[in-house]
Amino acid sequence: MRYDRAQRTYFLFWDGGPTPVNTLDRTLVLKPFARVGDTWGSPFTDYGVTTTLVSRGTQQLDGVTDSVATFRLNTGATVVLSKNYGLVSAPSDLLFGMPNPRMLTLARRPLPAGQSYYNPLTLLDLQPGNELGYYREPLIYSAFPCYSGWLLRRVLTRQLTADSIIYTFQQQRKLTYSTAPGCFGTGIPLSPLELVRVAASRRTGKWAGANNPNSALLPVNTDLLSYEYRSVANNPTALLMGFPVVTTLSSNACSPTPMLRQQLLYRTQSGSYNDYPAIDLAGWTQILGVGVGLIDQFEQRLTYFRRTVNGVEQTCGNRSDFATLLPARLAQLAPRFQAFPNPATDMLQLRLEAPAQPGTSVIVHDALGRLVWQAAVPAGQTAMPVSLRGKPAGIYQVQLQTTEGSVPGPSVRVQKLP
Repeated sequence: MRYDRAQRTYFLFWDGGPTPVNTLDRTLVLKPFARVGDTWGSPFTDYGVTTTLVSRGTQQLDGVTDSVATFRLNTGATVVLSKNYGLVSAPSDLLFGMPNPRMLTLARRPLPAGQSYYNPLTLLDLQPGNELGYYREPLIYSAFPCYSGWLLRRVLTRQLTADSIIYTFQQQRKLTYSTAPGCFGTGIPLSPLELVRVAASRRTGKWAGANNPNSALLPVNTDLLSYEYRSVANNPTALLMGFPVVTTLSSNACSPTPMLRQQLLYRTQSGSYNDYPAIDLAGWTQILGVGVGLIDQFEQRLTYFRRTVNGVEQTCGNRSDFATLLPARLAQLAPRFQAFPNPATDMLQLRLEAPAQPGTSVIVHDALGRLVWQAAVPAGQTAMPVSLRGKPAGIYQVQLQTTEGSVPGPSVRVQKLP
């Protein structure tokens, strides 16, 4: 269903006629702001079918009162549209010539993202030190893939706020090029260490920094509901669509149960949509599973993970496939720590879970990200005082940092009292 703001009109599409897949065979026009009693026709429907707005009012939907508009087709079918929750009831298809069509009715109101399958805490539930490994191959129908790739991603920090979940990952990737005919590229390029920030709203289910299809292993538009679609920036001939949540699909390799799926649809010259851009090239798609997030995105799929669940470490797949990525000496982090008291006044004490390595330091930033205090931690120490004397009241981020590359260490939010 699509809403035209300028016309204040909804268009209910149905893909189920004799034409190829992803062709919207029927369209029903719904005008909730028309005058009660007004009648109109719809394009691309059976000839002679009209729709009339018969009433506007309120209705109890799963215990909540909402504004609804009721429409009746001259075939006898009725459609009810809710202001906040979309379709309440409608025919299961738009073959309007069918007598007594089967009706679909809203079973319950959509839940907030944090209470549904779209909950970011359900989709991505990792702890510092956990790892995800992805294998990459080109999505082109050929007997000889021109390259193979591996990417290893390790959790550095996890931060949970009232509205958001924020992860910082360290990752590294490599490609191996083929010498098959028609292939280009040589060697085994190894990327430098990269830092990736992934964040999502617990209220809306939206992930930050990934609004368009990509291959960066960032979740894209995972809040799309079943068959909801959005236009794609800089690509007016494509739509990104969500698929129904199916909790009974079988898993593959190291992928847990697939939960959410989004797919790019490509418009053809005839106006229909295909799920592939060319006859020998697969289209962009992504699948998310419980706990590990992305298990498939474009050319990459999850083949290894190591994660902590209820204090127990779970491993699947072969870590040796990623042996040359994220060497331990380069990934060495500052130890995790506790900060107390919190809230604090002038002084704060840090208790480290392991002795500090040489080159470890404490840095403190204010709520605007400005560095306000810094000091080295003596090697071997497991405690460190931090001075907040003279600093204004507010929220501060306290972090341990090592000199190994530019890898950020664990951090704690601290409130300073007046």
